[in-house]
Amino acid sequence: MDWPAHPLPTYHFASDADGVRHLIIDDSDADCTGWQVEVRQRKQVAHRPFQRSVVFGTGSQVNLRGHGPARQAWTAAIGWAANSAHILLPDGSRHPVQGFAL
Repeated sequence: MDWPAHPLPTYHFASDADGVRHLIIDDSDADCTGWQVEVRQRKQVAHRPFQRSVVFGTGSQVNLRGHGPARQAWTAAIGWAANSAHILLPDGSRHPVQGFAL
């Protein structure tokens, strides 16, 4: 596996009101331009870009439901039926999403 020159920023998970899981990079110094999440579910593969979105709360309490202070963070939808997910960087490297039961 290829690893980036610098460690990936810390990420968290949150579900929106519809139950769709999102990967959230809540680091004000992070620039996730060109980043994607590759999601595999039911033998299908989808690539979803990271985008700037409004999130609430901080740290492990970050959420998409309005609890806590609002601010911008990088988010990408994983979905609710994913079997696996990887972060894809513009340099071509691929990194497994860890820490959440998919």
